[in-house]
Amino acid sequence: MMKISSGGIFKLRLIYLLYFLLAGGVLLLTGGCDDKKGEEEIPEPSPDYSDKGVYVIFPVNALGDHAYNDLILEGILKAQKKLGFTTMLYAPASMEEGVQMLELILNSMNHAEKGENLAIIAGNEYEAATRQWIQAKELRNGFEDDVLLFETNSTDLPMHTFLINMYGASYIAGSIASLFSYQAAILAANAQDLSIQRGITGFQEGFTDNGGTSISTCYISDNYSGYSMQDKAYELTDSLTETNHFIYPIAGGSNQGVYRYSRENPNKFYTAGMDVNLSAYSAHIVFSVVKHINRAVEEYITAWTEQKELPNLHTIYGIGSGYTDIALVDEYQSSYKDLVEYYRPIVTEKEQIYEENLP
Repeated sequence: MMKISSGGIFKLRLIYLLYFLLAGGVLLLTGGCDDKKGEEEIPEPSPDYSDKGVYVIFPVNALGDHAYNDLILEGILKAQKKLGFTTMLYAPASMEEGVQMLELILNSMNHAEKGENLAIIAGNEYEAATRQWIQAKELRNGFEDDVLLFETNSTDLPMHTFLINMYGASYIAGSIASLFSYQAAILAANAQDLSIQRGITGFQEGFTDNGGTSISTCYISDNYSGYSMQDKAYELTDSLTETNHFIYPIAGGSNQGVYRYSRENPNKFYTAGMDVNLSAYSAHIVFSVVKHINRAVEEYITAWTEQKELPNLHTIYGIGSGYTDIALVDEYQSSYKDLVEYYRPIVTEKEQIYEENLP
C-alpha cells in the first residue's frame, strides 16, 4: 500500500484508483494442452523490489485517451510485471483533487528513504503546483532522483524531467501533408502548453517548406481542459474543413472528435494519428506521429528500481532518439517510406538547431 510517513489515513474521493500488487510466483499461460512447449513462463518478479513503490498521478480525465496517457500506463505496468514493485495510480476528477493528491505524494516522498519510492507526475499541468510545493520545503538528500515530471520545458526543477520533442516528426508530417493539400490546419489543445509548440512549429515549417500555401492553428481551449473536449474538437473540425483539407491534431483525447468526424465525413479531409498508430480509426488517416513514451517510462523505472544510472536530470527525446517517429499506413508505405527516411537525418539536425535557438 502507499506509505504516508507523515502519519494518518487520508480520506480523498478517489475517482479513479487502480491498485496493483503483483505477488511472487510463476504465472503460466497455457495453450490448452499438457505440452510444455505450449506454455509461456512469465519471469518471477524479484523479491528485492517488492518493498518499493511507484506512485503515479495523471492529469484530469487522462486515462482512456487511447494515446499518450494510456501509453504511460502500459509502460508502468510492463515494468511492474517484470520487477514486482507496488503501484498506485491516481487520475483525479478535478484539478483541485489532483493538486491535493500531488501534495500528499510529494510530502511522502520527502520523508521517505532515498530510493524507497518513486513519484511520477504524468503531466505538466501540475508544474505550477509542484513549484509552489518546492518553494515551501527543504528537500531531503536524493529527492531529485525519486521524482519524475513529464513534458516540461523547464530545466531548473530539482527533479528528473523529460519531454518528447515533436518538432522533427511533425516537420516530416507537414512535408507529407503538403502532398495531400495546399491548405492545412493544426488543431491544438491549448496555447498555454509550451511543450506542444514544438509540434506546431515543426508541422508549419514542414508544410510551407514543401509547397503548402496556407496553414492556420486553432486552439480548442485556453487551458488544459482542451485535452479532453472531444465534442468541441468535432465542431471545430467541421468548421476548419470548409477551407482546409488536412487537419493535424495535437490535442490528446480530444483528437477522438477529429477522427469521429472523419469517419462520418469520409471525403472531406485527410488527417494524422497522434501518439500511437491510429490507422484503424479512420480510412483518411495517412500516417501517425508516434511517441514511444511507454518505452521511455519503462526504461526509467527499471533503471531507478535496479539502482542503475538514470538519464540526465532534464532530458529531451527527439526524433534522433527513436522515441518519436512517423508510422505510415500500409496503403502509403510504398509511396512515402523513402521520403520519411530521406528527411530523418535532415530533421534531426533541424531539431537540434531549433532547440538551440529557443529563448
